[in-house]
Amino acid sequence: MTNRFNLYQTAKLAIALGLVILAPSLASAQARCESLIGTYAFTFSATISLPGPPAIIAPWYGIGIMTFDGTGKLTGTQTTNFPGGPVLRNVPLSGSYTLNPDCTGTMIVKFPNFPDFHSDLIMADNGKTIYSIATDVQPAGNSQSQTFRKIR
Repeated sequence: MTNRFNLYQTAKLAIALGLVILAPSLASAQARCESLIGTYAFTFSATISLPGPPAIIAPWYGIGIMTFDGTGKLTGTQTTNFPGGPVLRNVPLSGSYTLNPDCTGTMIVKFPNFPDFHSDLIMADNGKTIYSIATDVQPAGNSQSQTFRKIR
């Protein structure tokens, strides 16, 4: 009876200790997508549909810095290189974002003299990386995806 009691007590102690050890990692796994805060460098690649004739679908690219404030607001700047056209340097941007507990979210970016830009996002690597893709790029034929890396 004593051996059975000791085995039972040892098993209970082992389970309790295991839960105490695992609890912080489980909590951090759940908490890692509770907020989006910090400054990220980003790159994007896109296609733009240029009217014709002949109609042309051309690639364009950009880089930038975006800061997420932890309360749903974002600010930053972006430099864009359009095909056969101008380079727009340090264009200011602002907007809003949401982040869900499952690490998905949405973003609305506002540029001067351009329509708002809507995208879906996924936060990965405990907040070190964000991936996004445009959800309403107009006109039809345009697309854009971005990758963000946390820098502070």
